[in-house]
Amino acid sequence: MLELSVSSKKQWKIVSLVTGLMALVLAAVIFTVAVVQLQAAVAACVAGNGIWSRAQLASVNYLDDYAESGDPDDLRLARKWLDIPLSILRARLELDGPAPDLRTTRSALIRANIHPDDIGRLIWLYRYFSEYPDFNRAIEEWERSDRDILTLSEVANRLEQAWVNPPPSPAVLQQARQDIARLAANLEVVALEFRLALGRAARNATALLSVVSLIFLALVALGAWLLSNRLVVILRGTEQKFRTIFEQSVMGILQLDHRGTVLDANDACCHILGYDKSQFRAIRFQNLVHPEDWEPPANVQESLVAGGMASHTREQRLVKSNGDIMWARLTVSVIHDASDRNPYFIVMLEDISESHRLSRELSHQATHDPLTDLLNRRAFEHRLASTLGRARNDETAHALCFVDLDGFKQVNDTSGHGAGDQLLRLVSQTIRGCIREGDILARLGGDEFGIILENCDLQTAAAIAEKLRTTAEQLTFVWGDRRHHIGCSIGIVRVDKHAPDISALLKAADIACYTAKDQGRNRVCLSSQELPAEWHERRHHSWLNNIDELLDGNRLLLNAQQLAPTTPGSGELRYEILIRMADDDGRVVTAADFLPAAERFGVMHELDRWVIRTVLDRLTAAPQHLEQLAACHINLASRSFDQPDFAAYVASLLQQREFPGNKLCFEITEETTVHHLVDVQSFMNQLSGLGCHFVLDNFGSSLTSFSYMRGLPVDKLKIDGAYMKELLQDDTELATVRAIHDICHSMGIKTICSFVESEQVASALRKLGIDYLQGHAIHPPCPLDQLLNGEARRVQDNPPC
Repeated sequence: MLELSVSSKKQWKIVSLVTGLMALVLAAVIFTVAVVQLQAAVAACVAGNGIWSRAQLASVNYLDDYAESGDPDDLRLARKWLDIPLSILRARLELDGPAPDLRTTRSALIRANIHPDDIGRLIWLYRYFSEYPDFNRAIEEWERSDRDILTLSEVANRLEQAWVNPPPSPAVLQQARQDIARLAANLEVVALEFRLALGRAARNATALLSVVSLIFLALVALGAWLLSNRLVVILRGTEQKFRTIFEQSVMGILQLDHRGTVLDANDACCHILGYDKSQFRAIRFQNLVHPEDWEPPANVQESLVAGGMASHTREQRLVKSNGDIMWARLTVSVIHDASDRNPYFIVMLEDISESHRLSRELSHQATHDPLTDLLNRRAFEHRLASTLGRARNDETAHALCFVDLDGFKQVNDTSGHGAGDQLLRLVSQTIRGCIREGDILARLGGDEFGIILENCDLQTAAAIAEKLRTTAEQLTFVWGDRRHHIGCSIGIVRVDKHAPDISALLKAADIACYTAKDQGRNRVCLSSQELPAEWHERRHHSWLNNIDELLDGNRLLLNAQQLAPTTPGSGELRYEILIRMADDDGRVVTAADFLPAAERFGVMHELDRWVIRTVLDRLTAAPQHLEQLAACHINLASRSFDQPDFAAYVASLLQQREFPGNKLCFEITEETTVHHLVDVQSFMNQLSGLGCHFVLDNFGSSLTSFSYMRGLPVDKLKIDGAYMKELLQDDTELATVRAIHDICHSMGIKTICSFVESEQVASALRKLGIDYLQGHAIHPPCPLDQLLNGEARRVQDNPPC
């Protein structure tokens, strides 16, 4: 910013100096024009004096001839010549007035035979220089002739009267001729004095203008020299600074001529590309460019030269002197020489190889599962869409497989998430070894995998799937002192031109996979339009056919289970929302019975939205209860974070209802957080701005997830209920819970223990300092409406069970 400010000041100085030089030139031109105009005005004045003098003399002579002869032509000529000094007199008197009429003045001077080009100058000279001493003396002499001119006009009138009835009286004629002679003598003297005074004024004006011109021109020359010298100093400094920047810049800089030949290169450029300066001057820039990038963007050079763009930036590969390839960001600008015929180019070269590598890594991370390095669900769906497009265009057939591991949860529960992660990596490698090269494999989430078998009929796909199933069945996974065996259920669907869209394909493959599990697990099921009858007869799954009917038909129920604070006297009301469902017979179906199916059929995000929307409506309708409420906990499914508008949707619900965000606490499982870290973090950041709180749910035995929590606005952590089962019998479980609690408190995070089923477990957890307890021993779940209406008992601090 400082360099930019200094550069701007220097540019301003250059502009100021150039403006000063132009101002001096303009001043010199104006001064020269003024001097020429003044000299022309003086010359016009001298010429006017000649006209005035000749007119006086001619009028006297013709009037004297008229007195002697009485010839009317002599009188006419006398009046004609006499009209010239009279018109000049009228013009001068008009200019002496307080508000001179320049049009009248101009007309009078034209009658006096003054050239039209001189009239403006004469008026300007008289108005603005009449007080100048020399001109003032000349005007005073001029004014002395006014009375004689007027008298001469009166004599002409008397003579005209005398010759009306000839012969006139000799005495009258004699007197008139004497008056004419006297007036002629006076006018001749006045004309002489006027001419001498005007001559002096003209000479003095010329001398003064010469001196002033010399002084002015000397000052202009001095100013121009000072400004030019200062401008040269600045330009030299700028050139020196450019040379210093050129040589010392950490960014590579090249100078190229209009043919692309390297003229110069700075040290940074030599270092980046591995050439010395002598080598640079012997090569063309194109020789540095990777052959695949030789084709430049169209019309860029022409546009730069023509001034259509100030600069052009592009990224391309360059070849170093040792043959290595690097990515560079090139910014090209043009500089024109004095002739403007052969411009040269400045190329700023920045090594962006590392940023390109990071960009590739980020792109890879955006499309790949971080645990297995397989494609993630989004990338898989994109590949599936491309495969479906080829099937429609080329009328080819492919196969889509869903693979769900059997027994994976047992590995997680008994050996921990670390073991589960390692097993997923092993299974990924196993699947890769069973499919063909070119087939597409992805981890869709949890223990689910997706496979696209390109150009494969159902028979071949079934054979590949069976090989995969057999291999997984024979796999033995050893973790510590435990040996685990797993299997897999696989659903297969045909991908051809008749498939409606990828959503239908994914659902069909999911149904086929679920059918394999429903038929006993560890088997392959081909999707068909005729699914087994027992599938349709399972009445508690019939709602899956119409999610809208489920959401709008009052079949979903909301229960609540309170959380008891272990701090005495807090008295806060806090509970978790639990979802239930009424089947076709009105029986209540627990979440464990229908949420896995909802997850598999891809409708969990819709259920999540229904729960949030319904809870907000219920709480808004109970303002007294809402005022007493510390927080309502709502669980969020992993699939909700696959929806890019989920955070915006929840925020809009809060804003539309003006709901206080601090009354909501969203519970997100550790697994969801790890596998959707970026989406979860974005969701938390947006909703925390509205006051919402967050709980990391089902925190397990793997403590590696603490590293993820540092960047998340998590208020509380809910320890996995699996630890509560053996808490009193297994010291390791107790120590693990204590360690998790201590680490959380060091991070300012409160802890919650769920699945508290006995007072003995509750007492042990209170001794550890756990902040909140939840479970049947604390508060059995009850309908939410009972809490809203005050019908359910409030959990007290440290209640005995």
